[in-house]
Amino acid sequence: MSDRFILFNDEQIDAQQIMMLTDLAKLLLEDPNVKVSFQKFQHYDPIQNTCNVSFTWLHRPEHVTRAGLKSDIMLDTIGFKHIDPSIYKEVLDESFDHMNFFKQLFMLIEEYRLSNIIMQKRPVTKNIFKHRLAVKVKQNNSQIHVYQTKTTYTDLLFLAIEHAILNENFINNIAIHENFDDALVQVFNRLTQIFNLNTSEDSYDLAVSIMVLVDYLLKEDMLNQYYHIPERIYKSYEEEWSLEDLSRQDAAQTDQSNEKEHDQDEITTEEAETKTADSKADSDSYLEMELHEGENSDVLSDNEREGDASDDMTDMMEKKGKGSNDTIDDEEGGAQGLNNHYNLKGVNQNVSLSFNKPEITPSDVVAYKEAVDSVQFEIKDLTSIIQKSMNHQYSDLRENMTKGRLQKNLLNWFIDDQYKLFFKKDAFSRKLDATFTLLVDASASMHDKMEETKKGVVLFHETLKNLDIKHEILGFSEDAFDSDKQNQPNTIEELILYNESTLKQNDARIMTLEPQDDNRDGVALRVATQHLLQRSEAQKFLIVFSDGEPSAFDYAEDGIIDTHEAVIEADKQGIYVFNVFLNQDVIDESIKRTVHNIYGKQSLFVEGVENLPYQLAPLLKKLLLQSI
Repeated sequence: MSDRFILFNDEQIDAQQIMMLTDLAKLLLEDPNVKVSFQKFQHYDPIQNTCNVSFTWLHRPEHVTRAGLKSDIMLDTIGFKHIDPSIYKEVLDESFDHMNFFKQLFMLIEEYRLSNIIMQKRPVTKNIFKHRLAVKVKQNNSQIHVYQTKTTYTDLLFLAIEHAILNENFINNIAIHENFDDALVQVFNRLTQIFNLNTSEDSYDLAVSIMVLVDYLLKEDMLNQYYHIPERIYKSYEEEWSLEDLSRQDAAQTDQSNEKEHDQDEITTEEAETKTADSKADSDSYLEMELHEGENSDVLSDNEREGDASDDMTDMMEKKGKGSNDTIDDEEGGAQGLNNHYNLKGVNQNVSLSFNKPEITPSDVVAYKEAVDSVQFEIKDLTSIIQKSMNHQYSDLRENMTKGRLQKNLLNWFIDDQYKLFFKKDAFSRKLDATFTLLVDASASMHDKMEETKKGVVLFHETLKNLDIKHEILGFSEDAFDSDKQNQPNTIEELILYNESTLKQNDARIMTLEPQDDNRDGVALRVATQHLLQRSEAQKFLIVFSDGEPSAFDYAEDGIIDTHEAVIEADKQGIYVFNVFLNQDVIDESIKRTVHNIYGKQSLFVEGVENLPYQLAPLLKKLLLQSI
């Protein structure tokens, strides 16, 4: 796990915001598999099934940001259903001298047309597009002021056309240069047709008619980019996708709608284009964060088995670690993939899981004894506090009974012939009904924190063992060297399993945990969640020890969101997830916000890992007492 956090213009992406946008996109497209991505320009990518929203909305007042992002989603979804991709391809195939001007002019006209269609179909969106329009008008006025001081007229001409369209005013025109005067009169006359646009072809015809008037007057193409047509997508129309890909009306069909695979190496992505300094700014895309959320998961339900019911499942998992074709039998006798069992889809669909039970050495036994000695006082105090709370009894005192223990007040001896001189006290013991899973990040960045982390884990383990509370302790990591697009090997270290958690012979296995390579937190959380769902205890706790953001192959941009989704999935199934964030230095506020985006308020920040055992004691006490 690295200490690097995802930033857009020095601002961290809000996971809750991404989730909101994704839910909106799923609703409007009626597609549970659609993703959301931040790029410079808004557009929908049907090949990747991704709604791209513009990150330029992020640095504004909250109501403007919300309106801008929502309007982008609406253009990506409702608007996209009203475009003709073949016309977009025709636009790209045109041969005007100033194609950048032409493409942006077409997209300007199309956005106006689509915005009006959306507002007509959904009048409630008018206020959202009102905020969007206000921002665009302000930007347009500012840019006009800039280019009026320059001797380049192409951008100013485009801005004058945009000004007329945004304000729906084709009379009070902006002066450009005397050479443009005659052409501008005809341009603004033709722009009045914008009120009668019904199709993409109408937008194309209007843009072409304007180009015929101004193309020969322009000396150079546009310097700036205000509107964007994703060329990679529409140039591939009829080759890689068709209009059938757009009919995502039946959510049940979407599970099979992406069966066609596209070799990413053969597709020049929007991100790669922006890295080329001399490119024609075809995409101007920035770092992308996609959301893979709600992949039609089939979650295994929690059954009502008691005792060591999880032992069978544990044995099953051990077989996976011994190379048993990574399949298990489902309830109906068929075979299902291990990844399917843990609901690993989307960004995790190529993850391969292996389970490893490390061998214990004599040095591990010695190290474990030393770790126990270093936190022995915390273990004893914590165990004592919890036991007292567990053994506490509340009483229901019933007096004036005909039998029982003799009460102090003997007045009834004189006034009651039945001699009701006795009392009874009914006592009820409070029982702790809980189970825990401890997940420990075993990535390379934990090298300076692992020893103290082990002490914290030992504190948990010894306390839970003393209280006879079954639990599981797992380490997780990803092999950075063997990971590629086809396979990302992830290892789950089985340090302590449920069936042995209250015994002593395997305690020292905790000390075998060592830092490895990367960490794919969302996968580890889903594995732990499925294990906990097999338990019959009423209270289920999942504690995650980590020191930064998720970081693995092709996962950095998605890790925060994928991990957040895994937390939400666990929470919906009654599992309380808590993060213990470790750092040797003072933790920056921006880092805390990112952790809160993933785990909500269920986070403990430990500055100076040597303090971990002392800070864990109150946490464990709180969790245990709420289970009584």
